[in-house]
Amino acid sequence: MTQRVLVAIDGSEASDRALAKAVTVAKEREWGLDLLHVIDTRQYTAGFGQTGTVDGKLLYNAEQTAEAQLEDLIKPLLAQGIDAKPHIRFGSPRAVVAVDAPKDYNTGLIVIGRSSKKLVSRMFIGSVASFVVENAPCDVLIVANPQVK
Repeated sequence: MTQRVLVAIDGSEASDRALAKAVTVAKEREWGLDLLHVIDTRQYTAGFGQTGTVDGKLLYNAEQTAEAQLEDLIKPLLAQGIDAKPHIRFGSPRAVVAVDAPKDYNTGLIVIGRSSKKLVSRMFIGSVASFVVENAPCDVLIVANPQVK
């Protein structure tokens, strides 16, 4: 079974850069390409953390937005003959990108964009990229922001 490149998509400029790099790598290696958008269910929880209830309507809207975004990204890739597949998953982006999805998609490489290298951002928000590097079962390629010095 041919390995695949997994790229995390979140609508940011960082994920756009990651997608461009992932396409290049997938073509070079003749691998398939999985575009993954993770909907962080914690953002749609009313109440305190894990004990709250999920707002179904907001979650549905987030899923519809993600589907439209992935469809727009997939069309030109398929037109180029790239074996590209869209995926939407729910949960913690860190865990889904680093652990769950690579097992399910035969991932040989994860490509993820880095939007910031500010310590404050990493401390309070947590870095998905850092978590992926530390926990992924495969190689990880971090695509830097050329404007961050």
